Amino acid sequence: MDMKEPARAGLAGGREALNAAFWDLGLRFQWDAATWGVLVQMETLEAQLDYYLRNWQPHLLAVYQPAFLAQLVEARLAQPGARFGMEAMTRA
Repeated sequence: MDMKEPARAGLAGGREALNAAFWDLGLRFQWDAATWGVLVQMETLEAQLDYYLRNWQPHLLAVYQPAFLAQLVEARLAQPGARFGMEAMTRA
């Protein structure tokens, strides 16, 4: 998924949609406008996540690989009503 174009048009909510997907997946980080200004220049969500984790949440690299997180986030964005991960187990 190329996040450059959806950030400007197409993906409803852009950065906000990503932040909501992160939260839904149990990832307690949010990309503010300044962070997004750097990340949106990268070609893929995986590259964005890799850069973000290395610079702001390096401890998460011991648990998650950026490619895996990108797949989860992309799936969440593609199916906003679906339940994933721990949220699927906690909601009726």
